[in-house]
Amino acid sequence: MARKAEAIVAELRRRIVAGELAPGAPLPAAKAIMAEWGVSMGPAYRALTILRQDGLAEAAPSGRGAVVAARAADAVAEAPQLPRLPAEGAETRAELVRAAIEIADAEGLGALSMRRLAQRFDQANVWLLTYLRDKAQLQVLMSDAIFAEYPPPESRGSDRERLEALCRLQWEMYRRHPWLAVTVSFKQPQISPHVAAHTAVAAPQVALTAAAFVRGCALGRDGEAFEAGLRRLVESLPLEN
Repeated sequence: MARKAEAIVAELRRRIVAGELAPGAPLPAAKAIMAEWGVSMGPAYRALTILRQDGLAEAAPSGRGAVVAARAADAVAEAPQLPRLPAEGAETRAELVRAAIEIADAEGLGALSMRRLAQRFDQANVWLLTYLRDKAQLQVLMSDAIFAEYPPPESRGSDRERLEALCRLQWEMYRRHPWLAVTVSFKQPQISPHVAAHTAVAAPQVALTAAAFVRGCALGRDGEAFEAGLRRLVESLPLEN
């Protein structure tokens, strides 16, 4: 899925740089991307999310869909190049993230440290710096890995039904991984690609309000508050149907 999304982003970026898509021009919706590139909804949403993160896309004035950002040209010039590890290094980093998740799941986030993670691989702390900048980055990668396992639900039913399904999906993630509510962030620039994909199912403010509600219930480990408040929340949000 990641490679498909990157290919879509590369082409849309090319169109923006070439002036084929000027600032303010509407970007293809997820369904249009699915049709043009022959991909599923996951890569389509991921591509749009990456464009937002890179400063190339922003919410349309109507609140639905996305347009080319006003500062798209500047964003292309200023965007830092993310370090890319060789395949072997990327696999090792993924193994580190999986191991960190296992530790946090089994013993809690407090038990996880860079030293503990290095010891699990029978290595010195400094070895980790080849793959991870610090514990903060590790936690971002851990959150993103969990959200990658739970892509947003397919577009079925009404907007309200889909948003409720998304909230229940997030609640299940927090229930399975209690530490996740502490590490995840829905704010720029900390938000990661798979987490951001969960904010692309509705107008940004609507999706963020719903995500904040679910995360708040998870932080309090309050299942009753979640069940009692979810329907009221979904009914109160400004959705078309």
